[in-house]
Amino acid sequence: MKKRDFLKLAGAGVAAGLMPAVARSAADPLRVRWLGSAMLEIEAAGLRILCDPCLGEGPEAFLMGDPNEMFDLAKGPQVKPHARLTPFPGLGHDAYDLVLLSHAHEDHFDQKAQAWLDRQLPMIAPEHDAPGLAEKGFAPQPLRHGAARQFDAPQGRVTITAVPAVHSQNPQISAILGLGNGYVIEVESDGRLQRIYWAGDSFHADPVADALAGQSAADLFIPHIGAVGGAGALGLLSMTGVQAAEFADRIAALSVLPVHHSTYELYREGPEVLQVEHRRLAPRWQLLLPQEGEAISL
Repeated sequence: MKKRDFLKLAGAGVAAGLMPAVARSAADPLRVRWLGSAMLEIEAAGLRILCDPCLGEGPEAFLMGDPNEMFDLAKGPQVKPHARLTPFPGLGHDAYDLVLLSHAHEDHFDQKAQAWLDRQLPMIAPEHDAPGLAEKGFAPQPLRHGAARQFDAPQGRVTITAVPAVHSQNPQISAILGLGNGYVIEVESDGRLQRIYWAGDSFHADPVADALAGQSAADLFIPHIGAVGGAGALGLLSMTGVQAAEFADRIAALSVLPVHHSTYELYREGPEVLQVEHRRLAPRWQLLLPQEGEAISL
C-alpha cells in the first residue's frame, strides 16, 4: 500500500500556470474566511485563493479511511463515509485565481470538490502528493519545502513559501503518511507587509521548527487541531488545543485562527480546549474563533 493511501481514496489537481487575476477594488482588505473543516478562502491584495476545498455535506460528505479506528497497518483502514455535522456555508466567490492544497486526504480535498474544481485552475500541492494527483489525470504544481512562488496580484504582490507539515510525531507513522505542506503567505500591498502561516496538518516538529527559524512573526497563524486519530492505529494525527497553544507561543504569532475542528464527525476535539488554554496562559496572541462562513480582516 502506498504511503498516502492509508487514509486517502482519491486525489485531484489542476493544470499548470496562473490564470490572470480579475480586477478588484483597491479597498479590498486582506481577508480570511473559514468555510469549515480545513477549508479557507483568502483574499490577498486582490488575489483569490481557495485552500483545501471540501464541498460535501450530510452523513456521507466524503469517503476515507477512519484514523480514529484500530486496523491492521499492513492492510490499511476500511474506506467508509464520513459525516459533516454543519451545513456548508457556501463559496464567497464564483471564481478563484489559485488553489492551495496542504495534502490530498479527503477531509482536505473531498470527492465533491474534486468533481467540481475547474481543471484549468492552478493548484499548488505537496511534492509527496504530485504523483498520485497526476495518476488521476491532473497536473498539480508541486512546491517543495523551502521553495516559493510569487504572484503579481491586482493590488500588490503575494509570495507563497512551502514549509513541511508533519502529520505525526511518531517517525514511523510520519514516514508512512509522508510530509504534506504548510504555507507562509506574504502579502505586500500599499507599502504594508502582512504574513499568514497556514500550518496544514502538522505538529511543531523539528522540520517545521527549522523551516520557521529566523522568520518574522506571523500576523495570523492557522493551525489544524481536532485531535484526530488519538485512539486509532496511527495515533494522534492532528494537534490538540494544548499543542496548538504551545505552537503559537513558540512562533510568537500575533493572532491564531484554529481550523480542522467541529465540522466533521471525524474530529475528536473542538476549539474549547484551545480556548481554555488561551485563558490560562493569557498569551500575547489573540484567539480568533469565527463561525463557519464568517470572514476576518487583517
